[in-house]
Amino acid sequence: MNTIKRTLLSAAVVGTAITRTTMTLAQETEEQPGNNPLNAIVKLEVSAATANIYRPWQNLTGGSAGSGVVIKDGLILTCAHCVSDATYIRVRKHNEDSLYHATVAFIDNDADLALVKVEDPSFMRDVVPMEIGETPHVQDEVLAIGYPMGGTDISFTRGIVSRIEDIRYTHGGIWLLGIQIDAAVNPGNSGGPVVDMETGTIVGIAFQGNEDGEALGYIVPPEIIRHFLTDIEDGKVDGFSDPLFAQNWMESESKRRYYRMQGGMSGVVVEDVAKILGDSSVKQDDIILEIDGFKVSNNGKIRIADNQPRSIFYPIYLRQIGEQVPVKILRNGVIVETYIRAAKRDLRIRRWMYDRRPDYFLFGGLVFTTASYNYIADSKADFHEDIAEDKEFADDEAVVISDILSDVCMEGYLGFFESLVRTVNGTKVKNLRHLVELINGCRDGFICLGLDRGDDWDFKMIVDAKELREATPRIMKRYQVPADRSEDLRAAPGAAPGTM
Repeated sequence: MNTIKRTLLSAAVVGTAITRTTMTLAQETEEQPGNNPLNAIVKLEVSAATANIYRPWQNLTGGSAGSGVVIKDGLILTCAHCVSDATYIRVRKHNEDSLYHATVAFIDNDADLALVKVEDPSFMRDVVPMEIGETPHVQDEVLAIGYPMGGTDISFTRGIVSRIEDIRYTHGGIWLLGIQIDAAVNPGNSGGPVVDMETGTIVGIAFQGNEDGEALGYIVPPEIIRHFLTDIEDGKVDGFSDPLFAQNWMESESKRRYYRMQGGMSGVVVEDVAKILGDSSVKQDDIILEIDGFKVSNNGKIRIADNQPRSIFYPIYLRQIGEQVPVKILRNGVIVETYIRAAKRDLRIRRWMYDRRPDYFLFGGLVFTTASYNYIADSKADFHEDIAEDKEFADDEAVVISDILSDVCMEGYLGFFESLVRTVNGTKVKNLRHLVELINGCRDGFICLGLDRGDDWDFKMIVDAKELREATPRIMKRYQVPADRSEDLRAAPGAAPGTM
């Protein structure tokens, strides 16, 4: 079979018009080559500069390749992790050798999705945007298309939908609906479309795999993609709601009797509630019987159309931030109807730090920073759970020692990085700016840092204030640190000379 015929057959498989037969599409493509649906699938070549979370004044530079698909004029849908911290993006089409330059238009790290914009109008001259379809069913046949393993030619892998359930999105760190497929998905496939073999519409975007198993690839489903596209209509990204409550199953008959559940009732018990919900919503020990009109089973599942199972949190994270989800609960034996408002928890640690630098403060050899998802994920420390709890007050943020730069003034403490700083001279640390103020307020004598290192609760690090202050310029020069603190902290009282 010649090259032209192979291309035509591939185009037929991914044709965007459901009513066309594969033969009709192949004939139209042969007459008008610019109509080839594959022209909408592109390769992304990305250069990036990521902040070093241990030494935030440093950049980690590198490059990567991913895939994408045109869904609107000049707008390419891809994965957030393909373009996070991007400094330069090049786009290649399979049917020509030209390079197009692009920029990130919108990025949602929660859902690992992004829209990349190509400004050059010639980019669209032979591109027909692909349509987003509906979530497939288990055992439906799908085709993953993209540029795996850095290849320059478009690649196809065929498989079926193996499972549909909530999974942890590695890039965003939250749990959302994911589709498992057995079609091979490798590095470089990320951002590429997975299409339905019958309709040719997009039924997911390839975004991650699982190295612990074989043929375990995952795609972002259409309802998550549509949430993202609706979210950005106002010009900004709000992301997805957090779960907002912890729940436990009610499969024990005696447990159901204890909570005064009557015959025919099923649901889950609320064990913990995010502070952001307040007192007007669900409370601890409530039994959630229904959510968004769906009956909740004793194992925390709901059943949507075609009896497909989903998690109890599915109706919440599909809502835009601020929207309400009706719930029916059993509270002290009485049925109550209330609501849960989709929202993000206000946590003591910062969410994933993409496309911006972490803050930091250098004192002697001690590098302090605000704890973040990035830091917790990379850290080997076994922090206590309260490091990631809801804030106790508006500016409550956890501060950690991310690194200790070797110097004589730090002798005896060089292994004590990755520590949560709870107190300075007995005063509870509110946030990094507060820590700077506490340290700068101690010009002489000793500073006692109360640290939490998991097993070492309230370990005391005692340093000489004057010795560390005098050592700071020396250490900055040795380690080529441009300033003793990040730019957002340089207006703080007591900033070191020459760092403003």
